Amino acid sequence: MLWFATLSLKELQIQDEYRSDRDNLLQDFYIPCLERSTVYNRAVGFFSSSSMAAVAQGLTAFIRSGGQMRLVTSPKLSDEDIEAIMRGLQERNQVIERVLIREFERELEQVVKDRLAWLA
Repeated sequence: MLWFATLSLKELQIQDEYRSDRDNLLQDFYIPCLERSTVYNRAVGFFSSSSMAAVAQGLTAFIRSGGQMRLVTSPKLSDEDIEAIMRGLQERNQVIERVLIREFERELEQVVKDRLAWLA
């Protein structure tokens, strides 16, 4: 029998400060935190669905654990992002169910390619 130890956020060694010129923000902070989180609240001046693709590894574990995300962002979204959000709002439950089932069956590489579906 294999045992996998999972860390909680409290057990992560998180620095007081991260700087993009000396730290790998994705590998050192975002991915490890998302992998161990169930709630993600973020307020940003700029957002794009490609940022979701960058943290796909952490998002996969986040979604599998039933994570809930809330984003507050600027209105500067691409037409594709807006369309994905509107589609998600219109068919929220059906879209979420279909997307989650489809994405869980795919490899991480496919998750990165389908970042707009994740956003929906």
